[in-house]
Amino acid sequence: GLSNVLREPLLDTNNVAPERQESSLSQCQLEEVPPVYTDKAHKHSVGWGAVTTALLSLQLGWGLWLFPSDYARIGWYATGVLVALALLTAYSGTLFTRLYLVTPGAVLFSDVGKKAAGKTGAMIVSVIIYSLDATRCVILHLAATQSLRHAFPEETRPPLWLCGFAVLVLGCILVQVRSMAEMSWVFMTGTGSQLVAVAIVVYELVTNPDPNARTTNWAVQGAATYVPAAVALMNMIFAFGGQFAFTEIMGSMRTPAHFPRAVSVCTVIMGALYGGLGVIGYWSRGDEVREIVIFSLPESPRARLAAGCILVQAIAQYLINVNVWTHNLLVLLARQGIIRKRTLNNCVGHAPHDHEHAHDAESAHDHAHDAHDGVPTKSTDHCKWWWAGTSCFVVIYSYGISISLPFFSTLVGLVTACTYLVCAYLLPAWFTLKLLGSSIHWSEKGLLYSLIPLSVIVSGIGLWASIVSLINNMGSGEGWGVNQAAQPLLALARASGMAV
Repeated sequence: GLSNVLREPLLDTNNVAPERQESSLSQCQLEEVPPVYTDKAHKHSVGWGAVTTALLSLQLGWGLWLFPSDYARIGWYATGVLVALALLTAYSGTLFTRLYLVTPGAVLFSDVGKKAAGKTGAMIVSVIIYSLDATRCVILHLAATQSLRHAFPEETRPPLWLCGFAVLVLGCILVQVRSMAEMSWVFMTGTGSQLVAVAIVVYELVTNPDPNARTTNWAVQGAATYVPAAVALMNMIFAFGGQFAFTEIMGSMRTPAHFPRAVSVCTVIMGALYGGLGVIGYWSRGDEVREIVIFSLPESPRARLAAGCILVQAIAQYLINVNVWTHNLLVLLARQGIIRKRTLNNCVGHAPHDHEHAHDAESAHDHAHDAHDGVPTKSTDHCKWWWAGTSCFVVIYSYGISISLPFFSTLVGLVTACTYLVCAYLLPAWFTLKLLGSSIHWSEKGLLYSLIPLSVIVSGIGLWASIVSLINNMGSGEGWGVNQAAQPLLALARASGMAV
């Protein structure tokens, strides 16, 4: 889960791993990537096996629990969609690798965007990535809230707003531990809890199938099924979406050219888990599965235990994302001059770089980087008061939105349509054509040209479906005051045939 904390350049952009120049690119292109590195950079880099583990921690998350409902809304043909997404994910790994190798000193994906399309490319990447940071916090706050509520017996479950408030209090407290290293035990516990929850859910689905479960090859029959199917497609794309952190992860590798291996292995594992749970859930419950599969299980101590396990998982991922977004917000404020860098780095006599840590190689590098940029590069470097205020702001707005719009699958679809497809396929295809277009085969060039409009079309369909689904959900009366606020929108949507 630590792999997605890299947004600001925490690595020395002049220290490129020794094997970075190894790739399938032409010799002319390789000469553009000078082998500038130091022994320190090589010492602190990792192999593709460790990167595979990091990718699993990053990508194998809440998308897993939506797959049974995705199958319920698409049918058995969802397996074909899953295979296609897995192949595209593996291919995107090769695109990101080639882009990284032809962008010397790249630390962030925006560095690649800047080389390919100038300031416009860098700005587009930054907007997409920061939008992901902001919205993932809302999604994970809702996930933790719903998990906490389902951990109670049905007859004594507290209201959703109260569970969300409990998550708010816990989040505001725990996120003040700014060091990811000090919170590593939470992340490891979250991963272990997810595996326990998977075992419980599979056991429940296999041992207690619904004898009246209805299944079909293709569930998209008639206009009323278009919106649910499109949202399900967005949910499946979300489950495979870790591309927003690919460039940052490659920066920690000894041999970045081996990154496609890690992506391929990770994708195979994810595909097996996603497909396995989706098939078992659809076979066991049919088209009655709704949203997160754990919440569709019959009331039982095991179901509550599974909800408690994914609560731990949700809290762990939530803390990571709040930490990342808080750090990025403070850096953005400093770079825009809203916060003076001197104030951000030195708060109430606090010097971010204590002399007792000066012997550490990475700390020494951070000293040099801060001296050059004037902005903290680590979450532990920020003023604790600015950190407390900003992190609490993130938690509070996440609480407010998640309680007002408590529709997990729909929110996931909305975020995916607006950000994930652009980041995963449109931007890398565009940048590859700009930087490597003259050297790639005509067949691959055709694939890249087709990915760009296809991403736009699918994003548009997903955005339309998610908005319609959101309007329908708001009309159900869930959330704070959204029932009344949604009535004019719902009436308009029904009149136009968009909502039911």
